[in-house]
Amino acid sequence: MADPGSRARRRERGRLEALVGVDLRPVAEGVLSRLVAAALEGASADEVTPPVTPGPGWSPERVEWLRAFHRDRRAGLDGPAGEVTWAVVEFAPGEDQDTGRVLGSVRLRRTGEPGGFETGIWLVRDARGRGVGTTAVRLLLERAREAGAATVRADTTTGNAGAVALLRALGFSTTVQGERVRAELTLG
Repeated sequence: MADPGSRARRRERGRLEALVGVDLRPVAEGVLSRLVAAALEGASADEVTPPVTPGPGWSPERVEWLRAFHRDRRAGLDGPAGEVTWAVVEFAPGEDQDTGRVLGSVRLRRTGEPGGFETGIWLVRDARGRGVGTTAVRLLLERAREAGAATVRADTTTGNAGAVALLRALGFSTTVQGERVRAELTLG
């Protein structure tokens, strides 16, 4: 017999997708190319990658790091990285969901604590403030529940007011230590 809670979560996910036109897609090669193009055109390198090379701009090394990061996570939560990434894709009503515009990515990682997971998100500049991030994180939280998550945490900075507001709006409790903000949500 199917779990009634799972059915309800799938219905909620479908409702969110229909309402906002946002979905999370596995980062296969075709999607990865679109994700890299979105990052290069609509986000700063420092928002998407660690400082692999000196300077704030996109370098060939940073682009390759981004590609390798997503390729290394294709095995999912049970793979060697213990982490999975998805592309955040926006699509118009009636548009084929396999197309659509890649707006960024979200990730989910096991922390090593029982039921503990950590997440992160980045979006292109023109997707921010439109509810895309909220919908993407809601969809991610549903996937975290399906993976057995009891808690999900996120780390950001006080300067990232949009991320802090998004996390608080979704019910994350936040703790500020200097410039760092740690957010945590207990899933029920």
